[in-house]
Amino acid sequence: MKNLFTLLLFVVTTFIYGQNIAFDFAFIKAEDIGAYDQNLKLKFQKMNQNYIDDGQIYGWHVWKVINGAQTPFTHLAVSIYDLDKMDEDYQGKKWTEVFPDFAQNELQDWGRKNAENRKIIFETQMVNVADVLKKGVTEYPDIAVMNFMKVKDGKYKSYEDAEKSFTKSISKTDAREGWSFAKRIDRMGTDLSWTHFTVDWYEKYSDFLKEGAKPSYDADTVYDNISKLRDLKDRVVLKKFIFLNK
Repeated sequence: MKNLFTLLLFVVTTFIYGQNIAFDFAFIKAEDIGAYDQNLKLKFQKMNQNYIDDGQIYGWHVWKVINGAQTPFTHLAVSIYDLDKMDEDYQGKKWTEVFPDFAQNELQDWGRKNAENRKIIFETQMVNVADVLKKGVTEYPDIAVMNFMKVKDGKYKSYEDAEKSFTKSISKTDAREGWSFAKRIDRMGTDLSWTHFTVDWYEKYSDFLKEGAKPSYDADTVYDNISKLRDLKDRVVLKKFIFLNK
């Protein structure tokens, strides 16, 4: 069993202990996906690398939705930060300092066009609850299958305990490379569409589809008990696009 931050330490060989690590999730819809991808690579990637270098965040990841015409967002951007440091004053570099080859009016024009091309659908803050990786896996694979769960009111602990006990390890024969589990910390209430999510990690999109193509079967008693505590509201498949870490 490895938590998400421990995994990041394996990836970037940076050993930091004691932080309260949280994740800011921004769900974004781009009209011109190609143009937005270019902005992410050429502008936002460099800007977020500065935030990482300054110690403001520990990582910045971007994922793209696969075959999701019915999904209300096209990208998911994740910033990893320390809750103990989020209230500190921080004066980051100006855009003109990060991009000295561009005049201020050019950057303003670019910012306006980017804002017109994409919309942040919503944001939320998360903390990791559990992570399980197949033996030998040391970094997240390219495909993330996100399962959005709405937990029954007042049953968070019961559900989290049941979910963790259901996936204690990933066998060698499992098509998944790993499994992650997280909960929202910014909002609560019966009106929320989802409160938790799990992620099934795959090396290839076809590996995920092949699992779904297998003969159907009824859930066992353990899974039935978990289903009584939460509703699976939606499932979205994403592919790794940018993965920056300290």
